[in-house]
Amino acid sequence: MNCRRVLQEASERTTIDHGDARTSPRAGRTLAGWPHMSCRLARSPSAPPSHSPSSRARARRVAATLGVRATASSSGAEKQRTMAPRPSPSSNDRDDSGAWWTQRVVTLRPKSNGIFIWTNKLRDEVPEIRDAKTGVVNLFVRSHSAALTINENADPDVRDDLRRALDAIVPGDADADVAARVSFVGVSIDVPVHDGRLAFGTWQGLYLAEWGGGGRDVEVVVTMRRVDDAKTTRVATVTAPSRGCHLVQDQIDAAIAPALNHASEEEAKRSKRSMTDGYGHDAASPPALVNLLVRHTSASLTVNENADPSVRVDMEGALNRIVPESWNDAMFKHVDEGPDDMPAHVKSTLFGASVTVPASGHRLRLGTWQGVYLAEHRNVGGFGGGHAREIACSVTGGGAQSVVTLTAPGRGAHDVTEAIAAGLKALRAAGGVGGGVAAGWLNLFIQHTSASLTVSSRATATAPRAAEAETEAAARLESALSATVPERWNDEFFTHTYEGPDDMPAHVKSSLMGASLTVPVVNGELGLGVLQGVFLCEHRDGGGFGCNLNRSVVLTLQGVDDR
Repeated sequence: MNCRRVLQEASERTTIDHGDARTSPRAGRTLAGWPHMSCRLARSPSAPPSHSPSSRARARRVAATLGVRATASSSGAEKQRTMAPRPSPSSNDRDDSGAWWTQRVVTLRPKSNGIFIWTNKLRDEVPEIRDAKTGVVNLFVRSHSAALTINENADPDVRDDLRRALDAIVPGDADADVAARVSFVGVSIDVPVHDGRLAFGTWQGLYLAEWGGGGRDVEVVVTMRRVDDAKTTRVATVTAPSRGCHLVQDQIDAAIAPALNHASEEEAKRSKRSMTDGYGHDAASPPALVNLLVRHTSASLTVNENADPSVRVDMEGALNRIVPESWNDAMFKHVDEGPDDMPAHVKSTLFGASVTVPASGHRLRLGTWQGVYLAEHRNVGGFGGGHAREIACSVTGGGAQSVVTLTAPGRGAHDVTEAIAAGLKALRAAGGVGGGVAAGWLNLFIQHTSASLTVSSRATATAPRAAEAETEAAARLESALSATVPERWNDEFFTHTYEGPDDMPAHVKSSLMGASLTVPVVNGELGLGVLQGVFLCEHRDGGGFGCNLNRSVVLTLQGVDDR
């Protein structure tokens, strides 16, 4: 234990002192020259105290949300979104549930390609985290060549090995290759906050993975919702019976029930709606988001099939082929803890440690066939804890919610940015509780197990050969998924095969990309980078069971109302 602690502390010092992922020389301001902002700025007597006099002064000076300005790039076409000023919100600028919001950009400058740890940088740049008793932070990197993940905070060999593994899973150095690799890792992470700290496990830290060559600014939009209500959060322990993928929906439902009920009741009181009709059914369904974070680096969470148990068996078999233990001899250096350890770290990044699920009333809004999986990636479980895995659960109530239907033209990755933007606009235009959000987040959750959502590179008006660029990025993502999870596995080891040769591969691809995606809302719009877009990944030729190519996506909007 002491050796691991020394490694952890040394790793953090190395990152900060030697600039593995440090703030740019313009720390404290954005590329446009404006200070970082907090949407919770002007204070009232009832407002929670800010971190320090300097942060309070900075907060009083400026409140800003994200704007756009053009910057030079190698192609001459790239733009970057930066901070633009706007008048400070009033002291009553909380969201509809009374929570406080903070939104700002943290600018990192990796020196080269690689994976870098930046947990301490986030704590330094967003001191409001330390003031939060409970809450949730969304981190969203606005880059077509960088990704975010959570993994080991101690041994730096883990980061080097993870980079080599990801490069092997999605090979190539072209822009489309990089875009596909970014989608495999992800650009958005939701992390709960407990008692002024990110609710990480002992060995967890934030990673920035960069494949753009380094030497330029990488912007991370940080959006935090501070609730300060201990009843909205808890840490549950779920025990996996063995290595593999396990349906833990019942345990999750039991763990979140008190917090979800409390959040729903508080929201109903605020909006003056009756919670039940005369028949004992929910008459009002106040929206909420439930974030789950597994506090370990050798396990993960995902949403997939809740019916046929053979899906879970096949999922474990697929992971073992995507990240084979033979890589310990071929490329890994982090091998001291057993042959299943470093592969477990890679699998954890591929599936993810965090997942956010929408709720309405007292229930998660999962699709008919969906359930939460705990993926245990080690034979004997985690360091010092075995198969008992802690899951931090946080509920954020309030906001506005709707369901949109996205229809894919066929199998593949399809740009649905405009459809999602239209859904956001409709939520804001509808009014009512949470309708006028100017700064906050929009969670997208697809209610299917053979489709997924991701952020990847898209064509823009400024990009040369726009149509070709869009087609190339989408085609490369689809080819990378098909190469990673080939249909020949149906003949080799899959047992869930009766729904067609594309079915079980679709389940695996869905977990690789993810069912849930949180995008920051900035000035009432999607806070994407200019070269970024939201993509619907349709993993089956004919679509899903009973819905064909029509996919239901739950949109949940939360944030500071501008009306």
